[in-house]
Parts: sequence; structure tokens; C-alpha cells
Amino acid sequence: MLKKLDNFLENVENIILIITGIAVCLLIFIGAMMRYIFKIDFYGSEEIILFISFWLYFTGSAVAAKKNSHIDANMLSIFIKNQKTLQIFSLIKNLIALFIAVIVTFWCYKYVSWSADMGAASNVFKLPNIIGQIPIFISFFIWDIYLIRDLINNFKNLKTFSS
Repeated sequence: MLKKLDNFLENVENIILIITGIAVCLLIFIGAMMRYIFKIDFYGSEEIILFISFWLYFTGSAVAAKKNSHIDANMLSIFIKNQKTLQIFSLIKNLIALFIAVIVTFWCYKYVSWSADMGAASNVFKLPNIIGQIPIFISFFIWDIYLIRDLINNFKNLKTFSS
């Protein structure tokens, strides 16, 4: 069941990435065409692009967390060759990351809730700002889940070294 949920989530993430990636490119292209060829200003295009970009960037960060392909400055493997020691450091890293991610997720939730209560809207089209803030919360929530997954894998890997 978890595998089906994971596959569903990955499909949704991929659809969001494809649609938002295409939308951002098209909006920038259309804006440039209107401005430089037709001499018409696409007023408010930056606002729409910003909202769509938030979904693109933060969905991408969730995918990077899932695939463990985000930027990692781990140099320990250069200096330490013992796999058990590397797993211990990985476990510590993931514990610290989970602690920080849970705090940031809580802050994101509070921020999105506050923004919803305030009813803040964009300047041009009066779109609710929450449209661009929800993906931040979702992304960190998904990061939390993947960090828990990584911790479970760390414990499993350490258990195999102990046996």
C-alpha cells in the first residue's frame, strides 16, 4: 500500500513539474514576444510566473528529497572508509535534518495559516498569496516523510553491520 501511495505521489509530482515547467517557459516567452515584437506590456505576468514557479521549485525539492539527489556537501566518504562509521554519520545527519525540517514545517504551517487568516492577495490579479505559499509547506512536509524513510534505512543498515 505504501508503494502504491509513493508511486501515486511521484506521478502527481511529475505532472506538477511538467505542467509548471512548461507554463513558466511559455509565460516568459509570451511576455518577451508581447514586449519586444508587439510592443505590448504583459502586465502582471511576473505575478503569475512567481506563483507557478513556487509550485515548480518546491515540488522539485520534494522530488530531490525522495531521490536523495539534492545538494549534499558530504566529504566524509573521502576520509572515512569504514561503512559502519559512514552509516552512523548518515544517521546523525538525518536526525539533525529531520529535527530542523520538522521545525521549518511547523513554521511553514503557521505562516500559511497566518496568511490565510490575513487574506493577503497579489497586487495585480488579487490572487490569494496562499497559492504560492502552500507548496512550501507541502514540500517540507514531504521532506519530513522522506527523512523518516532515510532514518529507517539508516537503522536497517546499521543493524546489518551489527549482525
